[in-house]
Amino acid sequence: MIISKAPLRISLFGGSTDYKEFYEEHESLCIGTTIDKHYFSAIRYRPSIITEGTLLSYSKQELVKNINDIEHPLIREALRYFEVTDPIELKVFSDIPSRTGLGGSSSFCASLIHSIFTLQGRQIDKKDIAEGAIKLEREILGDAGGVQDQIWAAYGGLNSIEIKKNGDFFVRPLPVSLEFKNELESSMLLIYTGEQRVTDDIAKSHQNKDKKTILDIARAAYKAFERENIDDIGSLLLSSWREKSKISNLISTPAVKEMAEAIEATGCIGLKLLGAGGCGFLMVICNPFQKTLLKEKFGSKVMPFKFDDEGVRSIYENGN
Repeated sequence: MIISKAPLRISLFGGSTDYKEFYEEHESLCIGTTIDKHYFSAIRYRPSIITEGTLLSYSKQELVKNINDIEHPLIREALRYFEVTDPIELKVFSDIPSRTGLGGSSSFCASLIHSIFTLQGRQIDKKDIAEGAIKLEREILGDAGGVQDQIWAAYGGLNSIEIKKNGDFFVRPLPVSLEFKNELESSMLLIYTGEQRVTDDIAKSHQNKDKKTILDIARAAYKAFERENIDDIGSLLLSSWREKSKISNLISTPAVKEMAEAIEATGCIGLKLLGAGGCGFLMVICNPFQKTLLKEKFGSKVMPFKFDDEGVRSIYENGN
């Protein structure tokens, strides 16, 4: 049995500049971090005494004799693309609901690929995991969206991701001290809007839009990280969110706007809705007093978290 896990992410700056049609013309810069919430994939070859076929367990169960009959599109195409021909047993589970703006589909994909590679005895390389996830989600399945989520899930960490016009990407730790990293982590809050979303429709609404201002803000934010100025980071975060909201009327909803206004009324340093938009989690940067107010106001909707620096990895490996 192999169990792999991949972290979810908080995208701070540069979101939607990682769409292919944009970075091929302008390049891309994304800034963010992964957190200690994960997708898990547990996989093994089925014992030879069991002959029913491949058994899958996610939000439903499937038992098939031929992988081409698998209903789950990502699992089916991953097993086909990476040539898993013998019957397997696969169970997928996660720390949070899907479709909440934390890059869950890509974390699932990265954990699945990692578990397959480990099962097959392949050498594990983070770049191969990221590129494999991009290949599956964006090319084979044709899902709309960018490429940063797959890279976050593979690499982990508080990083910048620079994407060149030819699609090459470079992942670098942000130039900050450990003290500032801890300060940033303690100042951040995730608040669940209570709604999930149909990502593909929202992601498609980002295509072929002018995002140069979002890229400019990301570059300014990188300099704010170099200065370790959390107030500037918060201000730029809010500016980036407002700019991104102009892309499509699907990015925000009346309920999200109402929550955001209530949060802003506390005088928070910065906030944004995570992911492509629609609903999911609001991310807030605030001081300790504001954090206490928000926890009291939103109660169980506040999700505690810590940064995760490791990216996708195995947490259990056993030959049986």
